Amino acid sequence: MPSLPSPGRRLLVVALAIGLLVVAAVATVQTRPDPADPFVVGPSDACGPVLAKPGGGTWECSFFDDFDGDDLDLTRWITQDTARTGFKSGLTCYRGASNVAVRSGTLLLEARDEGTILNCDNPYGSLRTPYTGGLVGTRTHFSQAYGRFEIRAKYPTARTPGVHGAFWLYPLRLSYGRWPASGEIDVAEWWSNDPTLVLPTLHYNGRNFHADSGWDCRVEDVSEFHTYAVEWFAKEMRFSIDGEMCWARRWAPDAPLVAPQPFDRPFSIILNMGVGTVDGTNPVSDATDLPATFVIDYARAWR
Repeated sequence: MPSLPSPGRRLLVVALAIGLLVVAAVATVQTRPDPADPFVVGPSDACGPVLAKPGGGTWECSFFDDFDGDDLDLTRWITQDTARTGFKSGLTCYRGASNVAVRSGTLLLEARDEGTILNCDNPYGSLRTPYTGGLVGTRTHFSQAYGRFEIRAKYPTARTPGVHGAFWLYPLRLSYGRWPASGEIDVAEWWSNDPTLVLPTLHYNGRNFHADSGWDCRVEDVSEFHTYAVEWFAKEMRFSIDGEMCWARRWAPDAPLVAPQPFDRPFSIILNMGVGTVDGTNPVSDATDLPATFVIDYARAWR
């Protein structure tokens, strides 16, 4: 290279420094989700890239957990203990943190056959079962009416009947009465007997079995990571998988409730992994593939 005068050398050094900064900035941007994503409209916040709302405006991050620590963040989540609360699903006994772990940036919820009958008696009756599971929720830490709720997760590899897991929302208070009067929003519910179906469902008084579930919400391989989300508005809910809407629903509750009731009060987030019942369409048995693990990469919410 020919020798440059001092001012020329200074300009070259500045240009090289600027070039290095640009390269570093591009490298940083490329570690984030694809900026060509049609939902990305601006800079990132705690939930990631800012997302556009249908009809205008942007979503504001209200809750997030990327599970980057070594333990469950108890400022964000609580665990379920069936013996204390009485809550169960199928033959699952939830035992606090026993079937819950945070590892390598993911939350792990595991369903197991413990090989011996456990006493899981609780305030609502007797439960003797060999099956345990994991459940976490944001009750008492975070709840919200309306907004966008999303997880990135993979369901177990189990393909024999008996395994059951879900991402769902439940009311903070039973303002309109006991279930289902106060509502329940299943964002992505999965059963191993029908492993491609990841079903969104609305539960409320007046529910129509066929119309209030998204029977077309299917995934070819649920044991790979996918993104499951709901956008909850006052008049409609829109459910999507990997950014593609698979079902939308406007609900009509029985009198005396009037829409948007009962879905007009704060709901909390719940994630669970357990087993089915002794009979029905997803019976748990010795042939069920256990242990089975529900792996969650992140959980987020926006308002």
